[in-house]
Amino acid sequence: MRTVGVLEAKTNLSALLDNVEATGEVIVITRHGKAIARLSPEPAARQSSAPSVAERARAFREKQAPDPEWASLSWEQLKAIARDEAGR
Repeated sequence: MRTVGVLEAKTNLSALLDNVEATGEVIVITRHGKAIARLSPEPAARQSSAPSVAERARAFREKQAPDPEWASLSWEQLKAIARDEAGR
């Protein structure tokens, strides 16, 4: 476990984060010699288990029943409706 002061952490935050990400090392940030914060890697289980927003949206959309009125329209009819709505 590495220890750095607040000024060093402020000055080199990107490099410290890169180090934590690459090595998994925990870095303790101190102020006046007293530990006040800790930089540590995010647990892999939390990163991979939660579905992304896009995945959740896709799953939601797939569960929705199609609207029979809109499902029966052709692509040309849908474009005409969109043009009419845009012209209002």
